[in-house]
Amino acid sequence: MSESTRAENRARRARNRVIVICLVVVAIAAALLIYLISSNTLPNILTPDKPMELKIGQSKFDYPPLHYSENGELVGFDVELAKAAAEIMNAEIEFVPIDWAESTEALESGEVDILWGGLERASLDEKIVKFTKSYLRSNIVFLMPEDRDYEKLEDLQGLTVCALNFTPAFSYLQVYNRDVIKSQRSYTPTEYQALLGSLSSDEFDCMITDTSFASFFLKANRGETFNMSDTIIGSNYAAAVRIEDTKLFDLLQDALDELEADGTIDRLSRKWIGN
Repeated sequence: MSESTRAENRARRARNRVIVICLVVVAIAAALLIYLISSNTLPNILTPDKPMELKIGQSKFDYPPLHYSENGELVGFDVELAKAAAEIMNAEIEFVPIDWAESTEALESGEVDILWGGLERASLDEKIVKFTKSYLRSNIVFLMPEDRDYEKLEDLQGLTVCALNFTPAFSYLQVYNRDVIKSQRSYTPTEYQALLGSLSSDEFDCMITDTSFASFFLKANRGETFNMSDTIIGSNYAAAVRIEDTKLFDLLQDALDELEADGTIDRLSRKWIGN
């Protein structure tokens, strides 16, 4: 075999190897593309800066100063805090009003991605939801007309007691109204505006609430005087996600940690709650 023939054979084998390698690369790329499309990963890779879209579940009832409607706009401590966290997380958020009694179901079904708004850490099953660290402590207290001075649950026996629906104080009232207070009646107005007049007119003897709402209430009634008791029981607020949403949880917790470190949480607390 001549030298030229051997050279041609070597060149042909080299071309064949290149073709095989190219075919393998194309096959791998095609398989990867199919995987990315089927796993919905491709859009995030092609547009890495595209914001997440998150739905935040809050009680459909106003709970000032954490979240409430003012002139048609949703405002409050939790609202501003959620928006600040969303900015850090590069997320677009939508607040979804839900029945707080069915909050776990709304989270599990995917109706919402996060529960956030006056949510007490002890209120939901931690086998289903994962709570962030507490970002706000708001103790449960008694709020009463100025001529009353109730200090403990036993002082409320036989009295008319109220609380806002689907709040930590409401749950506390339900339990102890049966076991300790034995009051004649209990009222649970679904809108805080109803309480502003009812407590002033002595329709209720006492309201069980938390210090954040009590502070808001007292600011709204500057012309009248009310007594607020010392802390009856501690209450810690947190946000919650589905227990399997570990990536979302880490992003949310990191955002809250950053907002705590840079003083944003303290600033919002002073603005909306006053402490």
